[in-house]
Amino acid sequence: MENPQFLTKMLKPLKRAHRRLSRRQIGSSNREKAKRMLVRLYERIHNKRKDFLHKLSTYYSSRYDLIFLERLKVANLTRNHRLARRILDASWSTFKNMLQYKANRVVEVEPAYTSVDCSRCGHPVPKSLAVRTHVCTECGAVLDRDYNASLNILKRGLESLMMTMLLLPVERREVTPVEIAMQSRKQEEEAHVLRRG
Repeated sequence: MENPQFLTKMLKPLKRAHRRLSRRQIGSSNREKAKRMLVRLYERIHNKRKDFLHKLSTYYSSRYDLIFLERLKVANLTRNHRLARRILDASWSTFKNMLQYKANRVVEVEPAYTSVDCSRCGHPVPKSLAVRTHVCTECGAVLDRDYNASLNILKRGLESLMMTMLLLPVERREVTPVEIAMQSRKQEEEAHVLRRG
């Protein structure tokens, strides 16, 4: 799913509104009017983003019983100034909170090397952020970079769930590891069909 970038799309009107506000005399009614216009622009961005995130989180939580996410530290990611605005515009924390509220179960996994490791054979394939296709030199797998990462997240999530299940007494287990694996394969196939169609 592409990031709609609501803030980025509204940068020109925002800059104009900021300039208009800075030109108005402090204490004047025109300055108050310019301030209200600027506030309205920010509210519009906030409302569009919130609406999109509600619809997206409802879509996923109504279709999948189990959702795996990377345990991302947004503060660390925003150190890259070229990506900071897009990352903050995506509101990952808000989306995660909405999913955790709406979905049956959300499991977070460690994000380290999810886009580096090959999802088919596990061989590490280092690449820069500019490279959007994962090409494994070991097994020959050619996948979209994000799709490869999503398969690695799925595997890690299932592994962590299976470890948790194995530590529980049998009578306390909701489902067996085999049922989890079968359900995830079905979801993976559905996701693949959605991506192709």
